[in-house]
Amino acid sequence: MTPLTYDTLYWLILGSGFILTGIVGVLCMLRTEKLLLSFLAGTAVNIAVTGAGVWWWSSVFSGAEQQFSRMFGLFGLGVSFVNNIVLLFFAQLIMKRKIGGDPKPELEDYDD
Repeated sequence: MTPLTYDTLYWLILGSGFILTGIVGVLCMLRTEKLLLSFLAGTAVNIAVTGAGVWWWSSVFSGAEQQFSRMFGLFGLGVSFVNNIVLLFFAQLIMKRKIGGDPKPELEDYDD
């Protein structure tokens, strides 16, 4: 079995950030129906995964001669972070409108 390359690990970090952010944010939205709370929960997961990815990538390409590779990878992680936040927000906003957007109609008593 061949070991995973840096590129493979990098893409696994990007993918896991997207998947974990979405799962936590959507499940929290389904349970609480509170947009801010679920958005913050998903964002916290995104920050944790992206922060770990930035730390790992910066430690792998730490030399001065590898500055381009380091900055290119960090730029990709930053773009992924912003995309995850935007996708999470709009998914949760759509869920909020579908789940709890309109108040439930009240039953009226009719006297016949």
